[in-house]
Amino acid sequence: MAAETSKKVGLPEGERASVARRIARDVVRCDPAILGLLIMDKDDGSKILAVERSPSLPDEERATEEQVKRFGIAAMVVWGAADNASQLMGRKEFVVGAFKQQMVLIAGLQEYGLLLAARLTRSANAEHVYSKVASFLGMG
Repeated sequence: MAAETSKKVGLPEGERASVARRIARDVVRCDPAILGLLIMDKDDGSKILAVERSPSLPDEERATEEQVKRFGIAAMVVWGAADNASQLMGRKEFVVGAFKQQMVLIAGLQEYGLLLAARLTRSANAEHVYSKVASFLGMG
């Protein structure tokens, strides 16, 4: 029902995708280390609301639609698994994965009820990128 509001942010359901697309576009532009990202609904991980790619990401390195879906599922699983560690170590801010050629940054956008998964250059300082994104979105 369109009049129902999100429990997390008070946005009508139809506006969540629009807000996610705007955030994705703006976040990709805020740091050149961000090669691409996707934003998912934290309550429904199968629902990818936005995908944005940096113009500096070569066409041959762009993920297919199927790869994006699989990456979204993996990001939700990793984020959920990190909840177990947060019981012992305190509230998590973000999760980073390092791969041979790139990094992945996963962060909850609590104020929006969204999950962000960003593909970064391998040389990126993930903590700096997270701080920049959090500041840009008014999260910290």
